[in-house]
Formats: sequence, structure tokens, C-alpha cells
Amino acid sequence: MKNIISISSLYIHIPYCGSKCSYCDFFSFPAVGVSDQYVQAVLNQFNWFVSLGLVQKLETVYFGGGTPSLLSCEQIAKIMERIQIFLADKAEVTFEVNPESVTENLLETAKIFGINRISMGIQSLNDDVLSCVGRCCTATKARHALALIAKSGLTFCTDFIAGLPGQELTEEANQDFLASLQEVVSYKPYHISMYSLTVVEGTKLYHQIEGGKLPWEADEADKQWILGRDFLEAAGYIQYEVSNFAPPGQESRHNSAYWKQNSYLGLGAGGAGSLYHQNNLGVFRDGFRYTNTTNIQQYIDFWNGPSSSVAEQIHLNHTVIQDWNWKKFVELLQAMPCEWEQLDQDTLAFEYVMLGLRMKKGISGFEYYHRFGKKLEAATFDGFVQQGWMKKLEEDDGFCGYSMTKEGLLFLNKILEELL
Repeated sequence: MKNIISISSLYIHIPYCGSKCSYCDFFSFPAVGVSDQYVQAVLNQFNWFVSLGLVQKLETVYFGGGTPSLLSCEQIAKIMERIQIFLADKAEVTFEVNPESVTENLLETAKIFGINRISMGIQSLNDDVLSCVGRCCTATKARHALALIAKSGLTFCTDFIAGLPGQELTEEANQDFLASLQEVVSYKPYHISMYSLTVVEGTKLYHQIEGGKLPWEADEADKQWILGRDFLEAAGYIQYEVSNFAPPGQESRHNSAYWKQNSYLGLGAGGAGSLYHQNNLGVFRDGFRYTNTTNIQQYIDFWNGPSSSVAEQIHLNHTVIQDWNWKKFVELLQAMPCEWEQLDQDTLAFEYVMLGLRMKKGISGFEYYHRFGKKLEAATFDGFVQQGWMKKLEEDDGFCGYSMTKEGLLFLNKILEELL
């Protein structure tokens, strides 16, 4: 059997948190731990993908959430013991944590079972700010977690958010924000994700701001983010993607797989995957994107269910994959409890541009032609080049690509809207 899809990345969603931050619009529920039934369901979904022949060598694995550090050490070991045999040499395995759930035992378990990258959401080291947005941790807990991770020797990454409410966005607040960044940088994280706060409709924070209970201005938040960007670049962290900074060679390989349109699988309730169908010459034909059900009990019942669900589907696999083709494969995936969409070539071509422009290196005209059988239209991008928002990149054989300038990255959303 020849598999026409190459899977090198795996995402595992743990949809539980100690509490839900007021700005968060990710799929998560408050909880004190993760049930063994949920962990088994995740493993059963993984085993199902293995039965399809999709999982061979994983270059990256990412535990996201929610708060994966709510998993017990025994649960982490159980998941990693199953995954380990599929890991490529020097695979990147990232595990998200919140400061209040970091322990020496958790970090030691991570090291033993092949997790080599800890990503901690700090967001701020100001207690007033943390309390205002409903974070479980305090600055003291964050500092304690930083010390534990530094002692463990594991690769350390962190998240920060500029423009959080809880203090007036004044020069003093900006200096406080920069001082927090400077303190975290002193621990020498390999990677920093820094976002300007986006207030998403429907979140608790959105209602607080719209109701006048909290003062907040998007422009001031963006100004604080720019100050943070300039500080990080001066400290040796290169902005290799819109919101991601790292010294050369330490970029997130997992996130880069998303931006490069590599196929990946998503496990867990709310976990998403994208699979890209290419012909033998590497031309993208179409794709399939799914998001597992956000009904946790439905997810558990299906993947831990009797022969009427999972076992029946696995039996069907063996009658289908002997004569494997894209249409039959998609029919199998649609049997999962999930929301899904099929992606045509035009959609994939636009997504290549949209995702590629997020990265500092930009998009390649030659690669675009190789993937989609057509050229990038210079007229589409020339206006942005003239405005100073893009740079034109000359390539071999008459092809040219484009990348964003530092100023242009600030207007990326506006540019993508125009490209649509």
C-alpha cells in the first residue's frame, strides 16, 4: 500500500484548566484533573490513525490546551509510552504548562519519557494584571516555576500578552511590562510567543470592556506590543513569525509545520487536524480539515465505545486501505465525531499565501508553482511592495516571492483581507 499523505506532526488537546481566564476563547473547561477515561480515548483515537497507516515517524508532538500539566505523571507516562516508538530521532516534543501546576515530579516525568520542550504561559508578572484577567497563578508562583524549569535543564519557552487590563496603559505600565519581559529573558528561554491582546466577542473580558467595567484601548495595547518586540530583538530574539521570537535555530518546529502546510493529526476533544492530498509530483490537489467534537462525553463514549463504533470502523479500515485512495480515506475520517471541511486547491493556494506571509522568510514563487501549478501574480503584491509593507524576493528561473517588512507585519490582517 502506498500512502499518499505524510504525517510528521501530532497535536494532543487537553481541554481542562484550573480556571478559565477572562480573555480565553479556546475550548476548555475548569477542572482539577484529567480522567483516565479521557486519556484512554485519546490513545484509542491515536491507535485508530495508526491502523490507517498514517503514523510512521513523528518529527513534532505538541500537548496543548487547556492545561496539559493537569495530567498526572502516570497519565503522561501512559501517553508517551505509546507515542515514543513513533518518534523520529531528535523529535521536538512540547508540553504546555501553567505555573501553578509545575512540580519537580512533573518535570522529571517529562524528561524520562521524551518530552524535551516546556512551554509555560506566564502572560505577566504583575499580580494586579493576573488577578484582573482571572489567571490562577501569582507572580510568585510564576517565579517559582521558572526556577524549577531552569533547574530541570529542559528547553524552556514562554508566552506573554501585551496590553492586558488591570492597570492603566501608561508609560509606567509599559515599563512594568518591559521589566517582566526582562526578568523572564534572564532565565534564557529558547522561544517567546508574544501577543497583543485580542478581545474576542463572547469572552468574559469582552463583556467587561463593552460594559465599561474595564478601561482598555486596542491601539495602546499594540503600542505596548511594539515596545516588547523591540526589546526582544535587542535581546537577540528574532521575530521569525508575527507573534513568535527565537534566537536563530530555535524556532518552534511544530508551529512551523502548520505555517508550511504540512499535514498533522489532532487528538482529543476540540483537537484539530489538517491533511493535504498531493499527487506523486507533490502538487496539492485538495485537503481535509477536522475538529474533534467539543462534547467531551461524546468523545470519550465514541473512542472508548463497543464494537458498534470504534471497532467497527477499524474493521472497515482493513477492507478499505488495501486499495487506499483519497475519497475512501475522507469517508473514514467523516465517521469520527467531528466538524470537518474539504479544502479545494484554490483554498489551499490562498492558505499557502496567508500562512507563509506570517513568517519572516515569506512565500516562494517557485514553491507556489510547484504546489499549485500556477504562478504568483505580481500585480496582486506590487501595491504592497510600493507601500513598503512587502519586499519582492528574486528567485531562480524568473520566479519571485514576497515577504513582509517589519512595518508590514503590523498590518498583516488588513493585507490578507485585501488579498481575499
